[in-house]
Amino acid sequence: MFNEKEVQDAVMESILQLYGLKGLSLIAPTLIEFDEKDQRGIIRCNHSYLRLMRASLAYVTSIRGSGASIIVKKVSGTIKSLKS
Repeated sequence: MFNEKEVQDAVMESILQLYGLKGLSLIAPTLIEFDEKDQRGIIRCNHSYLRLMRASLAYVTSIRGSGASIIVKKVSGTIKSLKS
């Protein structure tokens, strides 16, 4: 089980490795919500760079040395619709 900070750090590191600091600033990812019990969260990003964000999430293979993967279940234009 991973906590919010570990997931956020893994996502940021993945973006930095793939696209560098400029890519990180363009994608502008923010972990809005993370449920540690269900291991589900909502990540906000710049919609123009959604493809780069999805690639970065797929690039995450471990967190804290343990095998991990991030699966995109849903994409939306508003955070409100994701929470319902």
